Amino acid sequence: MKFERVTKEEDLKRVFKLRREVFIEEQGVPAELELDEDDNRAIHFIVYTPEAIIGTCRLLVKDNFAKVQRMAIKKGYRKKGIGSRLLSEVIDFAKEEGLKELLLHAQTHAVDFYKNNGFNIISEDIIEEAGLAHLKMNKIL
Repeated sequence: MKFERVTKEEDLKRVFKLRREVFIEEQGVPAELELDEDDNRAIHFIVYTPEAIIGTCRLLVKDNFAKVQRMAIKKGYRKKGIGSRLLSEVIDFAKEEGLKELLLHAQTHAVDFYKNNGFNIISEDIIEEAGLAHLKMNKIL
């Protein structure tokens, strides 16, 4: 298994394929909301095996902070620590870039995952995004 930043257009297409599978097909997110204009300016990270991309996450950088978004792990590879390792790569990159804080909107079922990776809930107010309940979280770097 390898973890890296996306630098090739072909890998970005494979990222979109995985996100379609996880967010649109599994979770019912409308296609027009899943892919957006931020994909062009975000930094995309992947984890892959020789056969396929099995995880992805994007980082949208603004000033001294960044927003972690679109984290997805392929079904069958979840609950094996892959998401934590991928998130660790993103956190390390953010620190190297001198960012001070990471923000994210966690689906409510994933809040404990992010807590276990050092994120804190910053608002108990439920946010609805793409028909799914989320909580705002952050991590000071």
